[in-house]
Amino acid sequence: MANDIWALAEINGGRLASISLQLASKAAELAGTLGSSSAAVALGTNTQAAATDLGACGVQTVYASEGSVYDEYLTQPHVEALAALIQQHQPRLVLFGGTNYGRDVAARLAARLGLGIEYNVGDVAIENGEVMMTVPAFGGSQAVKMAFQGEGTRLLGARPNAFPTNRVGGTASVENVPAPAAPSNGAKVSGPFGAEGAAEAGHLGKAPDGHDIWMPAASRAKLEEAQIIVSGGRGLGGPQGFAQIEDLATALGASVGASRAAVDAGWVPYAHQVGQTGKTVKPTVYIACGISGAVQHKAGMGTSGLIIAINKDKDAPIFSFCDLGIVGDLNVVVPQLTALVKARKGS
Repeated sequence: MANDIWALAEINGGRLASISLQLASKAAELAGTLGSSSAAVALGTNTQAAATDLGACGVQTVYASEGSVYDEYLTQPHVEALAALIQQHQPRLVLFGGTNYGRDVAARLAARLGLGIEYNVGDVAIENGEVMMTVPAFGGSQAVKMAFQGEGTRLLGARPNAFPTNRVGGTASVENVPAPAAPSNGAKVSGPFGAEGAAEAGHLGKAPDGHDIWMPAASRAKLEEAQIIVSGGRGLGGPQGFAQIEDLATALGASVGASRAAVDAGWVPYAHQVGQTGKTVKPTVYIACGISGAVQHKAGMGTSGLIIAINKDKDAPIFSFCDLGIVGDLNVVVPQLTALVKARKGS
């Protein structure tokens, strides 16, 4: 069994997702502590450019497999290629992103190869030669430390933005890996999800049970990748309240987020939830509107660059850790802020 630490890169349409650099940085860090080697696996198109960015984050080797088959089929070719690499090299640990892609690939690999797996990891370090993971528990109020037992390759799913990106300026050697053949029974991608509605603005729609739900615009950046996020919470009063959040997000070129309370109430889809049980984000600017700032929400956005809070409750917990706070009625403040942004941009 090798002592190598690997990271699985995520490539979408030839572009490297930011979580790939976070995982590569952590793989290089862990390998350095262990005195072992680090590597990244890049599957898809434009892998040579990806290898340059991954090497800059410290990994020594990039296993690059170039092929359109990775874009044309869901998951199966990725699993085929990665399973073959793991069986050949027997790494100690493979880091995955806690994204839809990462979870899908990791679950299939674990089942196929009989590997140990842990999801939702917020931190990982080497202690006395052991890989120790920190995983949130009880809604984020507690942190549990755990380690894998026994031998064999282990799979570790990290929360997006759990690790920093460290560009140390290295250069990785690239080992080209043949892409697998198109699967005879694989699910084929007919087009990007939401493409037809990508130009639409957010709108009030109907959930499967018939209740009103706000559907944010499909064309915005994913929350994990967004540089500006405007989030709404219980203070919005209902799904209709997200219309003003959408207006401000549009003016700023931002993505729309939500608190767990808003999602649990059925006002906005779960995909927009920020927090311990939702997405972990790290934008340059995070604007929280009508969000109290409970510890579970802070766990998902507390490392944002600039945190701006708008809440009529001056004692709301979010005012204890935000950078700028406005005590006032969001139904007055948010439209005024939107108008000011539009005026400054001349739109």
